[in-house]
Amino acid sequence: REKSDSVPIFATAEHGESIDVLELAGATHVLALKHQLGEQLANRVNSRHCEAHVVGKFKNLLIAEFPVHRTPLASCTIRDTQLRQVTGVNVVGVWERGRLIPARADTLLSEWSVPVVVGTEQQVQELNSLIELFDQNRNPVLVIGGGQVGRSVTTALKRKGVPVHLVEHDAAVAAKSQSLADQVFVGEAADRELLERAGIDKAPSVVLTTNDDAVNIYLCIYCRRLNPHLRIISRVTHERNVEAIHRAGADFVLSYASLGRESVLALVQGRELIFVGEGVNFYMLDVSEALVGRSLRDSEIGAKTGLNVVAIESHGELLANPPPDTPLDANSQLFAIGSSEQRRRFYDLFH
Repeated sequence: REKSDSVPIFATAEHGESIDVLELAGATHVLALKHQLGEQLANRVNSRHCEAHVVGKFKNLLIAEFPVHRTPLASCTIRDTQLRQVTGVNVVGVWERGRLIPARADTLLSEWSVPVVVGTEQQVQELNSLIELFDQNRNPVLVIGGGQVGRSVTTALKRKGVPVHLVEHDAAVAAKSQSLADQVFVGEAADRELLERAGIDKAPSVVLTTNDDAVNIYLCIYCRRLNPHLRIISRVTHERNVEAIHRAGADFVLSYASLGRESVLALVQGRELIFVGEGVNFYMLDVSEALVGRSLRDSEIGAKTGLNVVAIESHGELLANPPPDTPLDANSQLFAIGSSEQRRRFYDLFH
């Protein structure tokens, strides 16, 4: 800060008092990443009734996801659901056991599909009105790990009225969660009897929050064997372990590093954090000379790159879920969801 008053300084903090100290020291943006990590993991939990969980917002556009499990939408194609016609939301992708697949009209939804949708707040409310009639599982969610991330998950879930059982091997750490969870179980998560007392056999979801990737991978396999119908959500410390933990049975995985990177990018771009999942990002793309004068359909951006254009901003107006015949001009900016490889393909083809 002594070198420049104008350069933005980003810092991370684990505790409230650390945030105050960093701000006094000159940090312009202090990120409480462990708290954010807990909030993001809690957003992916299935419990009580079916509802769309908002995972990001851009201006008046919401990005949300919802479970198909125990709803009549299972075994339907996206075309057959008629979600866009009935609610206005657009299905832009479908999570299948940790993998985001493209959403096409003939994409078949399974019991374990989690569609990702884009729409206005009113359209997402319309979707909730349609699906909230279907019960999911009102038994307590199981949180394994009582550290700061585990406590953040528990707090976020309890704020939504979701019952939580927490498992922690360290009695001193477990004591910090006594006032947060409905019940706290002290012991090793590898103890089958302990997990059964905590309700693993009836739980709708389990959230693995330990900071040891090897432990989380083992617990994914173990919990999946104890309850094949469980939705497993896990954190990872190292991005290199994301694929391994998916193979172990996790439905949703979030790394500390990815969340930090996306949080900083959102601040730099002056927008709210949008985190769809590992390897899937939200991009703001300029319309190149090669695209000017063509429609969204004629450009074949989706077919050629795999990116899903969820909105177009032109002359200060934002058009959500643009129809295929939307024209592109030099003043347009595209907002798309996809991978970094798909974004590179976009620039290789059109810039």
